[in-house]
Amino acid sequence: MVESVGYYPGCSLHTSAREYDYSSRAVLKALGVVTREIPDWNCCGASSGHSSDHTLSYALPLRNLIQAEEVGSDLLVPCAACYSTLRVTEEYLAGGSKDARILQGKVEKVMGKPYQQKVKTVHPLDLLTRPEMLRKIKAGLKRRLTGLKVAPYYGCLLVRPDAAAFDNQEQPQKMDVLLREMGAQVVRWSYKTECCGGSLGVTQGDAASPLVDRLVAEAKKAGAMAIATACPLCQANLEGRQSKMMPVFYFTELVGLALGIPDSSEWLKAHLVDTKSALDQLEGVIAGG
Repeated sequence: MVESVGYYPGCSLHTSAREYDYSSRAVLKALGVVTREIPDWNCCGASSGHSSDHTLSYALPLRNLIQAEEVGSDLLVPCAACYSTLRVTEEYLAGGSKDARILQGKVEKVMGKPYQQKVKTVHPLDLLTRPEMLRKIKAGLKRRLTGLKVAPYYGCLLVRPDAAAFDNQEQPQKMDVLLREMGAQVVRWSYKTECCGGSLGVTQGDAASPLVDRLVAEAKKAGAMAIATACPLCQANLEGRQSKMMPVFYFTELVGLALGIPDSSEWLKAHLVDTKSALDQLEGVIAGG
């Protein structure tokens, strides 16, 4: 049974995705999991590190992994981009190539402490869909999500590349399972892992916007009244660049609503698209009702 985990918020969860941070921590606390933020963490370089400097793209996440070893054996990373970067770095170093050993030695020398490969990077979606956690969620439901038709959106980084995969890469199911356990109606659609434009939403909005509109249009066509995601960049793109005004929730926000966490209404105030139209469907629906 998971009782304590290291926690890496990354840059976005302390800034533009604070509602993801708040809801993740609150849900884990409600389920009896203590989160311990790793000390003196740094940006993992997820958005641009790999394209600007190959060595830096591994050195930045490696520094975080070394810091995380002071906290525990599991490191929880909610941001899909950060999660992918840290997992890829773990796999790269575990491979033990000559280049990986040289890189590791350089970072260890700068930090004055070794990397012992004691930490396992875990995404909250993977953690919350473990059998024991699903049982806890089901037992703790205060409100079922009956009436909410939602399209689960994983994006293109959460279960790709191979190093990051904890679910089927073409047709992931873990978010589907979690949402169904809470009573939501999960719609079937073929765009779960299609790209939303990622960081192009910042630098080339004209390229990202058509991708976002297509995703939202397909979610609506499938019958969804909302989208659930697990990536701060995906959430920002989907909510901020669409023209159809469909609510886009972090999946942890929906777990928090189902568990009846009092602060859940505060998270929703940060959304650009009003969530009322979707949440009005849940009025009066309590667990077991």
